[in-house]
Amino acid sequence: MKQRNAMNDEISRAIRSRSAELGRALITQRAKLDLSRLSPAEEKIVTAVSEYVGVMKREGKDATRTFLQLRNRGLLDAAETAVAKAKPTQGYQNLADAELSDLSYEQIIVDHPDEFSPRAHWYARRTLGLDNDSPRPPAHSETPVQRRTANLLSWLQERAEDNGGQLPRHTNAQAASALGIDMGQAGRVFGNIQSRLDFACYLAALPPLGLTAAEPFDDAWQQVGRTWAFPVKAMQAAAQTRIWTEHDFDLIKKNADGLPGQAHLSWQHELQAYEPKVRSWAFSLKPGSGGLDNPVPLENPQGRNPNWTREELIIVLDLYLRFRRSPPSKASLEVREISEFLRQMAARAGLNISVTFRNANGVYMKMMNYRSIDPEYTVDGRVGLSSNSDLEHSVWAEYAEDDQRRAEAIRAIRVGAWEPASIPSDLEASPTNGLAELERKYLTASPETKSRLSKYIERGPVGAAVKKANGFKCQVCEGLGLNAIGFLKSNGEPYVEAHHVMPVSKKQVGSLSASNIMTVCANHHRQLHYGDVEVTINDPTFDFVMSGVSLSIKRAVVTDAVISTIEVPEQLGT
Repeated sequence: MKQRNAMNDEISRAIRSRSAELGRALITQRAKLDLSRLSPAEEKIVTAVSEYVGVMKREGKDATRTFLQLRNRGLLDAAETAVAKAKPTQGYQNLADAELSDLSYEQIIVDHPDEFSPRAHWYARRTLGLDNDSPRPPAHSETPVQRRTANLLSWLQERAEDNGGQLPRHTNAQAASALGIDMGQAGRVFGNIQSRLDFACYLAALPPLGLTAAEPFDDAWQQVGRTWAFPVKAMQAAAQTRIWTEHDFDLIKKNADGLPGQAHLSWQHELQAYEPKVRSWAFSLKPGSGGLDNPVPLENPQGRNPNWTREELIIVLDLYLRFRRSPPSKASLEVREISEFLRQMAARAGLNISVTFRNANGVYMKMMNYRSIDPEYTVDGRVGLSSNSDLEHSVWAEYAEDDQRRAEAIRAIRVGAWEPASIPSDLEASPTNGLAELERKYLTASPETKSRLSKYIERGPVGAAVKKANGFKCQVCEGLGLNAIGFLKSNGEPYVEAHHVMPVSKKQVGSLSASNIMTVCANHHRQLHYGDVEVTINDPTFDFVMSGVSLSIKRAVVTDAVISTIEVPEQLGT
């Protein structure tokens, strides 16, 4: 249209409008976010991401990493985290190159300073070439939403203490006013803060503090896509009649500190993954009791949790090593899912667990304990949390550098605790002594030979040539800073496998070529086939996102029938 001089302002606006619609739909689909009722800053972030995705598409690239950040952190936290870096973000550079820097995270943060931390504001101003009051960025601090959540909790606690533990009736407008928020202009901001506290109450098995108000928000506790509705009246009665204690507020604060900025992310994930648990909590809240009908007892009168077991430490070590260079936050889905796994594993073992048992905060702190042991982290004098046990050191020494052994241990732990459906049918009839029955059955049995007819695709000798050209290294291990050479075979050659990035099973032209092959260890080869992996085939790289870590790996290049040495892959970050 430009070549024909047919482009005008009206057509340009229509194209931009349609592009924004498509970008918004893509964010909803890929990042799993609810984009209704957004604040002005959040609306701008959606527009910025839509434009950025368009720029990436035009360059033949994918914005997988951006979608993962949005999905794990939400709109505001994703922008907050992205800008606070030593160098300007790639997103900013791409938008600036497209003359769209006014849509960057950095410009949005400068335009809406009340929604972001002083640290993010400092980095944003520096990237935009604006002056800062200090030559150094502020230390890590609470974000505005975290600060307001803590202030609202303090306001509620003071009112309860002045009234014998029972919260006197108040309106949402009164609570918002205590935070300096105008409900007419920023009602959604206050609603998000209140919803974060309600989720923290849920984690503590307490009634939702938001329902101590005279009337709940009109759009709170909605029945969306479920066969049941929250019993709001009963929940409200439980909250309003409860005698709130100092321990209650301490527990709520501890839970709230690790939550994402956007409360709907927490509720959305919880209802998707653990809907029966949420329903059980809601329907167990009774007037006068304010808690579960049969609350889970603490481990002992002091409320201390038992020491970590070897199996639990192996699980957390694996989590730490998967995100070694950038551990996930205590509010991340990865940490919360491991927490939930450990809690349910203990419950299946018959333990009475407290609300703090192996919670997200505990899992995160245990990861930081491993960081203080990790020589890659402590080499420059930094340390994590240094209160390590002898068992943690033992688990590190045994499993940290042995990926295969660790994977086998993880598999055994998870199968033992979680996957009875994957146990052979011989075991299902008697799960308590199935292994003993199998042992008796097969102790004197002889192996049988069975024949089957199968087809396979001839992959040719190219893989062997790529292995040799690449020095028999695992490119993924190399990109993650791990030992890239596996064990030696009987002929003295290191063992490595060839992975066809474009699956050979699709029978596409070029899938057998050297430029479609990378070399990987057996563990990462299985992960590429069966793990949480997204891949984009670009020229001249394969771009992967593996369990939240982004890797860019150079493709093999053949010149005059010689395969060039494949360059060391570059880790892009999480």
